[in-house]
Amino acid sequence: MALLEVEDVLQTASVGFWNLKIVFMFCASCLMSATAPMFYPIAFAELDFECAKNDSVKNQCFYQDSNNSTVECTTFNYLPGVFDSSARKDFNLACGRSMFADLDLSVMLIGQCFSVTVCNFLMDAFGRKPVFNISCCLAALCSIGYLLAPSVEVLLLLRWIDCFTLMSLTVSGFLMMVENLPLKYSVYATNASEYMYGIGFFLCALVSYFFRTWRWYVTLRMVIPALLTALLSLLFIDESPRWLLQRRKFIEFEKVVKKLFHQNKKEFPPFLAKEIKSMKELVLPAKDSVSVLKIITAKLANVKFWKLYRTNKTAMWMAVMGLSWIANVVVYFGMQFGEELFGGVEIHFYFMINGIAEIPGTLFQLYVAKHWGRKPANIISFMLCALSLLICPLIPKEGYWVILIYVAAFSTRIFISSAFVNIYMWNAEILPTNLRGVGMGLGSLCGRIVGIPLPYVKQLSKMWAPLPAFIFAAIAFVAAVASFVVPETRNRISPDDIEEFEAFGTSKYNELKQKRLEVLKKKTISNQDTLA
Repeated sequence: MALLEVEDVLQTASVGFWNLKIVFMFCASCLMSATAPMFYPIAFAELDFECAKNDSVKNQCFYQDSNNSTVECTTFNYLPGVFDSSARKDFNLACGRSMFADLDLSVMLIGQCFSVTVCNFLMDAFGRKPVFNISCCLAALCSIGYLLAPSVEVLLLLRWIDCFTLMSLTVSGFLMMVENLPLKYSVYATNASEYMYGIGFFLCALVSYFFRTWRWYVTLRMVIPALLTALLSLLFIDESPRWLLQRRKFIEFEKVVKKLFHQNKKEFPPFLAKEIKSMKELVLPAKDSVSVLKIITAKLANVKFWKLYRTNKTAMWMAVMGLSWIANVVVYFGMQFGEELFGGVEIHFYFMINGIAEIPGTLFQLYVAKHWGRKPANIISFMLCALSLLICPLIPKEGYWVILIYVAAFSTRIFISSAFVNIYMWNAEILPTNLRGVGMGLGSLCGRIVGIPLPYVKQLSKMWAPLPAFIFAAIAFVAAVASFVVPETRNRISPDDIEEFEAFGTSKYNELKQKRLEVLKKKTISNQDTLA
């Protein structure tokens, strides 16, 4: 059986409980991941402070002692603000120590960088399921750790681990969902899961409005969903049949496929049972025992990611995908700096409209990607996002003009959400099965690395208020223009190996698929004759 035929198996089994439980698990992981960029503006909310030695002036880091000498203040009294408490107050993060708060977003993106480097590599070597399950358990542990963090250093360490696990949870769940659904349903499932990001943003704003202490926020936003997802994933999630078949794990593949048909209440086709039996007979028994270290080394050696850059054409595709990831990460996460980008916005309302904007953004991507293609969806989303960002700084920050600021913020969020959904789909569809995880990881890694200095980009608003918005707009525009060189993937079956990846978008691609199918069938028939 060629990997191409896994699509036929999924279509024969249709969509039922087996598929939907994986979609549900991915949606749950999206709900948790959506809260990651909300951590900084809530947990490290700005509070006015007064030096304990001189409480007559707000936000001053120095005071005059009895000798009229200027002395740096080390003890502060924090005044109530939008939030009653924040990590700045609990860990005394004022003046010189405020750098720890600004490090939060960088720590988040560094954690995601390590995740896409390590976990995506492990997904292609050991499978999607182990990475997903382990990530669920670690996310639950980190959620409890936030409640007990005794210092800002421990808090940032937990934040790094949390973002590491949430990133691997999202990517592994996404690959499992896409690979375990018939092609015609994957676009709907991808968009449905994106709604969970919007719901996550909305719930974060709602929880932070009623519970204005950051420790309550992290408890309600993470602990319960993390523990529930960890339990359900351990009990109900199966490995991707595409990955099992590509790794020639025919026995495990048979078990998963039988469960697929059973849980979807479909009869297991006799021709499929016969073909799987023939494939299992092709597997040679191991002659000698092999150490665990050698098995791990051999599996990791099979993940040869550098082959994605073997030709100038594919190297260009990977570079453009990386640029799209950069634009998505920079604008998407940069939008949490609402005051610096748009000015005059109320934080709870701002994040609520951010959450609501995910829904029209996803619907926009669904319509364009389905009817026109993934490439047009990428180009149009980035172009309109850049236009919205350019308009924002030109709007006065007073009176009824503030309404237009919210409209511009809402529009920007719609189009960057559309672009983010699209890059996951487009990137996954064009990459070969055996390197899909690590390939997406490389693109995501580019975005996270470039996004690390984001906390310092917002400081540019002190030099010139519109500068951060103009920088983000320029990056989105360049990503839109560069997208023209990557082929369309709409209504095309994804490649399974490097050779097919290099031929993607040409007439040779279809010929190569057909040739591989014929070769494998001949091997199966030859094996049956030998056994007879």
